[in-house]
Order: sequence, then C-alpha cells, then structure tokens
Amino acid sequence: MMKINVSEIADKIGYEMGFNFETDPENIGQLIDDCELKGPIIVKGTAVNTGTCFRLEGNIVCNLICVCDRCLERYQFDGDYNFAEEFTRDKNLAETEDMNCFDGDIIDIGDLVRDIIISAQPTKHLCREDCKGLCSVCGANLNKTECGCNRDSIDPRLAALQELLKKNR
Repeated sequence: MMKINVSEIADKIGYEMGFNFETDPENIGQLIDDCELKGPIIVKGTAVNTGTCFRLEGNIVCNLICVCDRCLERYQFDGDYNFAEEFTRDKNLAETEDMNCFDGDIIDIGDLVRDIIISAQPTKHLCREDCKGLCSVCGANLNKTECGCNRDSIDPRLAALQELLKKNR
C-alpha cells in the first residue's frame, strides 16, 4: 500500500522527505457508482516535520472511467488532485486541531488518497460540456444521431397553463 516511514525526520524539526508511490486501482477500492479507476495511481509529495505534526503535501494523478449523467455513455478522463494533510501521534491534538492520528513511524495514506479522489469528483459527470443527452421520447443518444422525435411535448400536469398562455396572446 502507500505507507510513509517518517522515522528519519521524526527527531528533526523542519526537515522534510519526499515520497513517491504507484499503485493499482485494486489497492484503492471502489470509488463511487458509475466511476472507476483505470491504470496506475501515482502519488508524489513531501512530508515535513513541523514539530507538532507531520505535514504531508502532494499530488495524485490517475485515470478514471465514468458514465455520463446525460447520455449514459462511458468516457475516460485524467484526474489530477493536490492535497495537504497533517498527521500527529498525539490523539488529543488530533481531536482539537482536526488532524489525522497515527502510531509509530508509519503513516498509511491509502485511505487519504481514496477519499481525495472521491471528494474531488463533480456532482454531475459529463462526457463533454455540450452533451445533448438522450431523447426523452425514444431514448436515442442525441450526440450520435438526431432521431426526429417531437420533444416539444408539454407535461400533462402543465397543460392548463399552456392553454392559459394561448388565451392571453
């Protein structure tokens, strides 16, 4: 997994060390419905001993395959996410200062990487900004074909308002 051994800077306030990991999607686990990791996940960064904690700053690069919320087609995109988190061995400090807690000299960032990738996902996945979606009548993918259906139909619950608008013209 992704474990950082901070023993070489544990007694050296202000010192930093680099870390670099490459892992498979299976080591991260399931992300969210309709979205999965493809290929290696690369994590690079530095760990700094601040005296009260270890500050980890870095970057996550990965490739994701998601389902478009409009047209339901699968599409692929590159994820590039920065992070900065603090880790301490002091449980009281972790609770009061909103830090992550760890024991010993090993900081496991596997869950952190997974959480960052998940939280960085948009609320709506779109294969492209101008995705036309699906025809509301026949279900055809409007990015690939124009089906010719009349999609100007009025919701029956609003038909009375349509008649009212026609009378006022």
